[in-house]
Amino acid sequence: MERKDTLFLVLIMVTGLLAGGAGATLSSQVFMKPGPEGPQGEQGPQGVEGAQGLPGVNGSDSILQILQNRNETQVDVSNYTEMRWYNFSDFDSSMEMAINVQQNSRIFAQFSGMQTLQPPTSIWIRIVVDNNYNSSRYICSVGSAAHGTYTMSGHIEFLTGPLNAGTHSINVQFWIEEEPLNLLILDRTLTAIEVASR
Repeated sequence: MERKDTLFLVLIMVTGLLAGGAGATLSSQVFMKPGPEGPQGEQGPQGVEGAQGLPGVNGSDSILQILQNRNETQVDVSNYTEMRWYNFSDFDSSMEMAINVQQNSRIFAQFSGMQTLQPPTSIWIRIVVDNNYNSSRYICSVGSAAHGTYTMSGHIEFLTGPLNAGTHSINVQFWIEEEPLNLLILDRTLTAIEVASR
């Protein structure tokens, strides 16, 4: 074959390839348009029920509800009389809760707080349920030999026994042992959890 014939043959092949590619692109736009949507299919079978939630600490309890109140305001309690219990709710209503529980449920209450003290002073804090069940207490104390201002945090937890169904009150209380020069209540959080025995 002569060179002209070869060139002509290559030119025809390239032109054919380009025309074929352009034709395929144009025809795909015509033939690939979606048609109207078909009818809705039937509902599939219901899935299996999930596994039961995690049990409580001893394996037979479950958590039914959790309530939590938090307050970041600063309150000066230096003017409160020493040697008696006061409710935090006297100056902060969020530190008192009412929780409605089922028969034989227990309440797991937690309190975390920060206090600023100047020596000499001590503050005791406890949780009270129904003005009847008292937790142990945490104590923040600064002795007379100390100087300056101290910021301390504390945490306390309390689990009641089985309770009657209905609404129960939870309060946080404080006791000042020595009349303070400066005693501030800072950030505080009260949490109540209803735990039901099976």
